[in-house]
Amino acid sequence: MKPDEQRGVIAWFASNPIAANLLLLVIIAAGVMSAFTIKKEIFPEFSLDMLTINVPYRGGTPEEVEEGVLIKIEEAIQDIPGIKKITSTAREGFGSVLVEIVPGHDIQKVINQIKVRVDGISTFPAETERPIIEELTTRNEVLWVNVAGDVDEPTLKRLAEKIRNDIVSLPGVTQAEIYGTRRFEI
Repeated sequence: MKPDEQRGVIAWFASNPIAANLLLLVIIAAGVMSAFTIKKEIFPEFSLDMLTINVPYRGGTPEEVEEGVLIKIEEAIQDIPGIKKITSTAREGFGSVLVEIVPGHDIQKVINQIKVRVDGISTFPAETERPIIEELTTRNEVLWVNVAGDVDEPTLKRLAEKIRNDIVSLPGVTQAEIYGTRRFEI
């Protein structure tokens, strides 16, 4: 807007206080409605526009995993629209395919197409297990609670576990984890 147009809008609202008040009420009503309908999460989950296809292969060497599993998966999914990049990794007894999705594409649609194509591969070796297809997501911590005191380590660990259980029992809290403790030894 040009400066004259801005002064015109401001001047119009100044001379029409009812319109300004109505606009204010609409903005407040929209804010109140969104406060009750907005999705709230303690650990917000973000999609990374990536998914993995993991295939366990009992007793398979990396070469057998590549030839028997990974190449077949790559060939089956390479022409699906929305795929940006395919990266495969073969390990002893395990194969993994990382698929990057073009930003803006419907990731669920791409996942469904990949599941259909991968489930349609009937020539996997007999030693392979069923492929596991998962969308990669990440969660960010919202709150950290530190527990410290002048007591022995097992007592401190029991206290931390009690606090974690109390936090998880709160309404709206879905996850709490304990970090920095050692495992119990026999």
